[in-house]
Amino acid sequence: MPSYEITRYTVQKVEGDDQIEVVLHASDGAKWEYGIPYSRSTGRYQFEEIDVIANDFGDEFADELTAKIEELVDKLVAGS
Repeated sequence: MPSYEITRYTVQKVEGDDQIEVVLHASDGAKWEYGIPYSRSTGRYQFEEIDVIANDFGDEFADELTAKIEELVDKLVAGS
């Protein structure tokens, strides 16, 4: 694992697009941004980088992030 950790992150809808924005901030000042397209009709999305995040920051954080993404996608699909 790296010598830094995630200090905060955001998961939010990209306005005007069927996409989720994930921004990770690390203790060393690094920042990662991801755009995750999703289907409003099915709720399906693909976020292949979650494996890299799990490898770098642990399965617990990756599971927490996945749950937040799924929660937002479910909410957005229900509101369509």
